[in-house]
Amino acid sequence: MRIKLFICCYLLTFPTFAIYDLASINITPSPQGTSFCFLLDSAEKEIYLALTVDDKDLLFLSPTTTGAINFTAWQPPIDPPVFLEKKIRPNCFGPFSADSLQGIKLYAGVGHSFSDLIEQQKYLRIFENTPPLTSEEKAWTVMVYQVGSTLERVAAKTLGNASKDILEMLAGMQFPENRNINVVIATGGSSREGWKTVKRSLIRDGQWYVLEDLGEQSMGNPQTLSDFVLWAKDKFPARQNALILWNHGGGTQGFGQDTSKNANEQMMSLSQLHQAFQTIRPGLGKPLDLVIYDACVMATIEVAEITATVANAMAGSAEIEPAHGIDYTYLLRQLSTALPTEGIVVGQLAKEGYIQQSKAVKTFNTSQITYSVLDLTQLSTFSEAFSQFAEELGNKFKEEGFLSYEALSQGIIRVPGYPIKETGRLLRSLDEQQTIRIDLYNFLQTISLQFPQLKSYAEELQTNLQRLVVDYETNDPVKAINPEAGRISIDIGSEKSYLPVLPAAYTQFSQALDYYSQRRQADTFEPNGEFVCLSGFICAAARWLELQADEVISIDGYYGQPAEQGMDVYLIKPLYRYQPLEQNLAIGVKGQEACQYQLCVSKTECSNLTVTESQRLRLAEVLYNDRPAILTLCQDENASWKACSVLPQQSSLWGRDEPLSTGDTLTPTVLHLQEGKLSSQQSRSLVVGETAPILNSMCDLQKAVIAASYFSHNNQPQFESLCDKGDCVCQANDEDESCRSTDFQFKAGVRLNVF
Repeated sequence: MRIKLFICCYLLTFPTFAIYDLASINITPSPQGTSFCFLLDSAEKEIYLALTVDDKDLLFLSPTTTGAINFTAWQPPIDPPVFLEKKIRPNCFGPFSADSLQGIKLYAGVGHSFSDLIEQQKYLRIFENTPPLTSEEKAWTVMVYQVGSTLERVAAKTLGNASKDILEMLAGMQFPENRNINVVIATGGSSREGWKTVKRSLIRDGQWYVLEDLGEQSMGNPQTLSDFVLWAKDKFPARQNALILWNHGGGTQGFGQDTSKNANEQMMSLSQLHQAFQTIRPGLGKPLDLVIYDACVMATIEVAEITATVANAMAGSAEIEPAHGIDYTYLLRQLSTALPTEGIVVGQLAKEGYIQQSKAVKTFNTSQITYSVLDLTQLSTFSEAFSQFAEELGNKFKEEGFLSYEALSQGIIRVPGYPIKETGRLLRSLDEQQTIRIDLYNFLQTISLQFPQLKSYAEELQTNLQRLVVDYETNDPVKAINPEAGRISIDIGSEKSYLPVLPAAYTQFSQALDYYSQRRQADTFEPNGEFVCLSGFICAAARWLELQADEVISIDGYYGQPAEQGMDVYLIKPLYRYQPLEQNLAIGVKGQEACQYQLCVSKTECSNLTVTESQRLRLAEVLYNDRPAILTLCQDENASWKACSVLPQQSSLWGRDEPLSTGDTLTPTVLHLQEGKLSSQQSRSLVVGETAPILNSMCDLQKAVIAASYFSHNNQPQFESLCDKGDCVCQANDEDESCRSTDFQFKAGVRLNVF
């Protein structure tokens, strides 16, 4: 029975798709022939290899001590021979001439045992001779430029995210209707075996055919990209063409970080990406129908401007992508079936698959999900209106100085920044940030409110954006910040190197922001608060910090426990972001939340950490396998907090939200507040086990300490202690006015005074 099952599985016309993420299989064509290298670089323990000749004679392969290969017919119930066990270096064979490989189909399976790979369906046909390539024009050619980078392998950990997406492509290209489209990929840019050189491949009939190996080239070089696109256009002609850029993204920082040995983490700047597009456009003869960015935070207006030089449509996310990215199986299956003639429609297919997959694998509610589709033929209208807007905004700062500066601070603080998980960036260190992405549509909305003289310009731009962004979708964590957020972002940071490749309007806008920064930095005002009772009167038990509402744009609560000096901060909660107030506002702080928080990987292995509340999530700054990262904690059905994903940072770029794995190390960070100054220190490192780390709290209300952090328009933080020594919680028969209030029952808080 087992041999029948095995032969059936291996010789399926439409096989299951799993292996490249579990083992490195490096197939390299050359003039001398084809070479094969194999390496187990995941948790799996064994590789099995089998071949057929002309679909007959299933034989298992095993290497000899002399480097030769034995061919063994399987004789159940004895398990077939293991081809390779886990080791640190690849086993390589060949090169084999094309004649010697004629009629050969090679199959591989990985697992902890032969039974494991059969039961878990971890096998795949990995090689057969390349089919004849013709110049027949297809309906679509989809070109995927896949820079493996740290998403494929980082340090000693194989993530295999690029390989998983190739498996999705194989699954999406196994049907007869797929013959209407070409899918060609360029791979490389990673330290993983098989990804250290640049390969060009064809995906057809559920099979991955490696056509060329170009050797060691940097995929962060714009010429590598332009050469690939023009090669694909010539070799695989089609009526419509789409380009997918796969890797890390940084918006105005650029795209495509190559982490292979000799690339020195080279990344295409936005100017270099523009250079590649300028080379591609005349070679194509007509614009690409679509560019899809399967990379984080690439749905920016600046990226749209340079993409418009090469394409008619664009799709991407303003936010961090989960590790899975877009769903290639869905995209290619739907594209082959519908054969749309417009790039916008294909972009919508990418968006639909991305959203559906996020819901299916449950990243939709643990990440901030956005995805947008842009009609780039509408961009010139926006750019022209943006030039007038930027000029008038600059004039406002020249004419009105501090008045305009304060109004813009009030507007910016209400606008979502991307990535949203990068907590506190706009509040803690605005002056130090070279890249700050904020929601462009929401920014224009606040401009309409804060600057009546600019309202008509801002409203015209909002209308233009609605025409430009023809389709978009977000999830509840983004909508909770602003119901209309998630379309596209704009950079208001201090970095300017990309401006020369954009229309002059963006330089004008940057200059207006320079005036804003000069006014803000020149402002030395510090709001002075005083402690009062809830009603605003001075009293003996004054624990409410009263501030003037027009002097404050942001307030956060810092909850914790006393330290030898100052306090250890364990929880940060946003309490207030600027909004026009018509009456006084009282914001209470809950003393029961001033606990000690610990991240635990077992009952005895725990470390202190500071968490920040963000809608329905809690976020913590950690070192993740020695890299800066943000850990996301989610509540399960039992209201327990567990680690659900981690967002690493690599050389100033954010990676993708990815799940934790057994053996990962986490080093939490704890903030300490002393005499109005924040500092941070690392806790003890933890090693992740088989279950997700959990968040524990120890609440000694007699030690509860709460402070308020508040900012004026100049973004200079101030801290004030609200309560300590257990006097943060209302007690039975408490005489405090705020404790007797049936509406409040908070012993301390902040009172914003409008009058």
